[in-house]
Amino acid sequence: MLSMERVRDMGYRGTAMGAVEAFCRDWFERRDAEAAIGFLSDAVDFVGTGEDELACGKEEMSAYLRADVGELREPFACALETLHEQMAAEHVCCLSAEMTLKNTQYTWRLRIFCTLVREDGETWLVRSLHFAEPGGSQRGKEHYPQTLVVEQIARQRQELLNDSLLGGMMGGYIEEGFPFYFINRQMLRYLGYESEADFVADIGGLVANCMHPDDRGMVDEQVEAQLAEKGEYVVEYRMKKKDGSYIWVHDAGRRTVAEDGRPAIASVCVDITAQREAQEEVLRLYNNIPGAVFRCRSDADFTVIEANDGLFEFIGYTREEFAAMGNRMSAVIHPDDFAPSAALLEEQLLRGDTIQLEHRIICRGGAVKWVSIKAQLFRERGEEQYFYCVFVDVTDERRLRDRVRELYEEELAYFSELASREGSIQGTINVSRDRLESYQATLDVAVAHVGDTYVKTIQNLSGSAVDAAYGVEIRRMLARGKVLEDYAAGKVDYRLSFLRRRNDGSLFWGSTNLRTCLNPATGDVIMFFYTADVTEQRLQEQLLNRIAELDYDVIADIDLNGGGYRVAACGGKRPLSIPAQGDFREEAQKSAERCMDEAERAEFLQKLDFGYIRRRLAGQDAYTFVLELREAGERRVKRFQVFYISRELGRVCMTRADVTDVVRREQKQKEELAAALVAAEQANAAKSDFLSRMSHEIRTPMNAIIGMSTIAANSIGDDDQVADCISKIGISSRFLLSLINDILDMSRIESGKMLMKSEKIPTEDFLGGISTICHAQAASKGVDYECIVDPVLDDYYIGDAMKLQQVLLNILSNAIKFTGEGGKVTFSAAQRRRTQNDAELRFIVNDTGVGMSEEFLPHIYEPFSQESTGTTALFGGTGLGLAISKNIVDLMGGKITARSIKGIGTEFTVDVKLGITEEEKLRHNLKKHHNFSHLKTLVVDDDVAVCESAVVTLHEMGVMAEWVDSGRKAVDRVRELWGGGKYYDMILIDWKMPEMDGIETARQIRAIVGTEVTIIIMTAYDWISIEHEAKLAGVNLLMSKPMFKSSLVSAFSRALGEKEERAQQPDGADYDFTGRRVLLAEDNALNTEVAVMLLESKGFAVETAENGLRAMELFSKSPKGYYDAILMDIRMPLMDGLTAAGTIRHLSNADAAAIPIIAMTANAFDDDIEKSKAAGMDAHLAKPIDPDRLYQTLYDFIFRKQEG
Repeated sequence: MLSMERVRDMGYRGTAMGAVEAFCRDWFERRDAEAAIGFLSDAVDFVGTGEDELACGKEEMSAYLRADVGELREPFACALETLHEQMAAEHVCCLSAEMTLKNTQYTWRLRIFCTLVREDGETWLVRSLHFAEPGGSQRGKEHYPQTLVVEQIARQRQELLNDSLLGGMMGGYIEEGFPFYFINRQMLRYLGYESEADFVADIGGLVANCMHPDDRGMVDEQVEAQLAEKGEYVVEYRMKKKDGSYIWVHDAGRRTVAEDGRPAIASVCVDITAQREAQEEVLRLYNNIPGAVFRCRSDADFTVIEANDGLFEFIGYTREEFAAMGNRMSAVIHPDDFAPSAALLEEQLLRGDTIQLEHRIICRGGAVKWVSIKAQLFRERGEEQYFYCVFVDVTDERRLRDRVRELYEEELAYFSELASREGSIQGTINVSRDRLESYQATLDVAVAHVGDTYVKTIQNLSGSAVDAAYGVEIRRMLARGKVLEDYAAGKVDYRLSFLRRRNDGSLFWGSTNLRTCLNPATGDVIMFFYTADVTEQRLQEQLLNRIAELDYDVIADIDLNGGGYRVAACGGKRPLSIPAQGDFREEAQKSAERCMDEAERAEFLQKLDFGYIRRRLAGQDAYTFVLELREAGERRVKRFQVFYISRELGRVCMTRADVTDVVRREQKQKEELAAALVAAEQANAAKSDFLSRMSHEIRTPMNAIIGMSTIAANSIGDDDQVADCISKIGISSRFLLSLINDILDMSRIESGKMLMKSEKIPTEDFLGGISTICHAQAASKGVDYECIVDPVLDDYYIGDAMKLQQVLLNILSNAIKFTGEGGKVTFSAAQRRRTQNDAELRFIVNDTGVGMSEEFLPHIYEPFSQESTGTTALFGGTGLGLAISKNIVDLMGGKITARSIKGIGTEFTVDVKLGITEEEKLRHNLKKHHNFSHLKTLVVDDDVAVCESAVVTLHEMGVMAEWVDSGRKAVDRVRELWGGGKYYDMILIDWKMPEMDGIETARQIRAIVGTEVTIIIMTAYDWISIEHEAKLAGVNLLMSKPMFKSSLVSAFSRALGEKEERAQQPDGADYDFTGRRVLLAEDNALNTEVAVMLLESKGFAVETAENGLRAMELFSKSPKGYYDAILMDIRMPLMDGLTAAGTIRHLSNADAAAIPIIAMTANAFDDDIEKSKAAGMDAHLAKPIDPDRLYQTLYDFIFRKQEG
């Protein structure tokens, strides 16, 4: 045999065989098609082993060579063996040879038949070439293809085998993704496919695509590793079916070579889904078995082969941590228990029995637990032995058993201890075996004998009960079957306490305790029982139960049968005056003689006679009696109570309680009730007096009104007389209205319907308005009125301005009323403290009036109260003003106090809390900042307090200021300053001062300084009467007192030529409603006439309706804008004002929802106002109507809303 690798010299081409060898080397070893083509003649013919492998001519043969080399670049090892060589002519040679081609994929044996020609006489070229493959259908020297027949039969058998296999077959090439090779029908059925083509299309030609994505990495690793080791593999994974679901397959395959020579895998796949699910279910069951289940070797360390999760949960180690410990059970078994356990297992190896034992396990962290373990020996694979083990946690059970043993031992010790005591009644019964095992008792109480059955013992015990029903209950409670059930359920204690009869017929209270325990040695339930005579203890308990809620100083237990007594308790503060025990009759006699008078003594001894006690208690539970006795030198009242402790035993209890304080308290309550009765009578008298005064007070102005009306009617034509009458009618009407308002306010307060509003209070306007009213009242009486205002007051506060004004005017009006001519009333306002949200203001009213007595001061705030009828007659009034004021101040969260000295005067102090507003800051930001730091000012007033307050205010404005207290001093000070070439920029002078008034002072100062200085007159009075005279004296401005910071800023600004714009409200005389029309709904003709005259006097056209229904009809027929407003009375016939207003609001008129509807009614309570608003009314005017308020309200609703 000649190897191509030995052909190196081109000289071999000189022979035909050499040319063939060189040709094959270029074609197969070098895979050089062009070099091989150089060996072909132009007329070459080629026949290959394939059915279509034919080539004719050099051109076709060259194309075949190039295609062959291009299809497979891997070279072959080529070996040639010459079979025959023959020269057919001088230049023609025929030869045949055996050729073997081999590379990593193929091993191919061929036979070559070729004819070569030597065209130039030297070089041999291939003229014909034929490859043949030895036939496999014939073997040896067979003339017919018997082997082919055998192989056909074998193929049929293989197909039959494939169809009958439990699994399916499939194959893939050993390349990336396992490209599809083949699949049989069974495998297609597994996966739900009808045809191979559908399967190949779904997997994209790659077998890996039919595997579960989570399994592919594992399959690749396992197949690669196992094929490398042994050429075959076994792996289990999930395979995807046509419907998208997966089946588990057991895949067993081996390496093979496909027909085209490519390395491939052929495998058999068995559907193991059912087995897999069963295994998982078994694994779940395995892991859910209570306790630990594991298999271990029978070696020295009991090495664990496999285990469920329960083992690792129990010992506290993870599988990995336990594996790091060598999987040795010896590592966790308690050292003291390991050797005994190992010995038992060794013994089991010899006998083959199942072992059950208990030992301790040391868990992670050092915790020790008891386990009950059951182990069974198994053998497999020859001689290898191992244990299947199951153990459960019995730690609690073990502790319980230990506790049972301890309890039994303790009970035995207690039983033995009691057995040594004299008179002990005790025993033990084996409940499980129904036998009394031991018994100890005195003869008079014995109810059983050793050896008696459980049932007999319990029957005898229950039969000793005096109460037969209780005996039945004992038998039910201690029935043998029930006791055994109770023990199993954990109930082990029974307590009996009942009245028993001794064998001699006497009675005693017996307390029997029974306890069941388990005898750890025999497993029997043993009942231990103990009985004690608790007669005295029981009587004591009954005694205490009866007296637990009693107040007592002595409790005695009396034996009616024996005549003795015992002091059970002593609760008094004084020491006990009788012995703690003794003969009751004897001690009762001594106590009666020592502490009681003769009458009490007889009653005491009678009611505590034993015969009397039995008779009284025969038909009742207890009786009581009260006696007075001497104790520690004083008379005390005692209550005695007697009742049975045990009627059967003839034992009674007597208690004695000191009820002196109770009796005195009852007496005091009676006295208080009598005083309250007197107070009520006084209140009724006060109300009667009030009604009498009200009758007088109301009749007085009414008399004036009626009388003046008559006089006016008779004096028509006498304008002065009529005007005087009308004036007095007005004064009387207003007084009558004030009386009615006081009564209404008091009614609101008493009914809880007076509500506080929360609105902005302009401080200057508020205090200025009060001062204006009071100045006028004081001036009319010749009383000096002064108002002093703290300069730190804010411009605005939050509160109920009207209610606060009512309080202050009530107090100021009283002060002026009760101050005589030449007296003085001072009103001051100051801010005491201030927080972020509120401020506390203090108002003080001082007067030099008649004052009040010290005795009357506590009653000044009581309704209808006045100090004397003489004062009432002199000054008048309802006596409600201060009561109303006090209640309003209380509602504001404030306080009102009074101090007074009869004949000297009175001082009222009112403290109220008002809210803080941002208005002051806003006003400051909106105003132009005034710089008065260059001004120097002199304040002139005979009241030092006014001077000091004004100077403080001026300093806050940045003004340099000083003061003097008389006109003369002011003139002297101005002259002195003027002489030094200096002067005041502003001089503020009070009008009314002694010696030299303000106008004269201004005249003399003006004569000194000329026009350089601004002079301002300050007055609390109306300056109209002095304005002309003041101007002539050289006064620049007049301003009202009290002086506010804002007033001073405005005055100084005006004096300096700076004007401030002020929105002017029309005065009452300036209202003009010409061209405006109102609808007036009023059922009272006189009220209608008055209202029409008032409205028409200001230019209104007025239409009237006598009831609400008529008003609604008139409005419904009117065009839009016909009426400018509706004035509606509330109480009218046919349809009231509320209903009429609500109806008008729902009419279809275009202006029905917007037209102002104003209520005019005598309903003056707050809830009446709320009802008006709820009905759709815009405002509420209380009768009698104040004209100015009527005009202002109409002005606001008609003109201002139009402007808005």
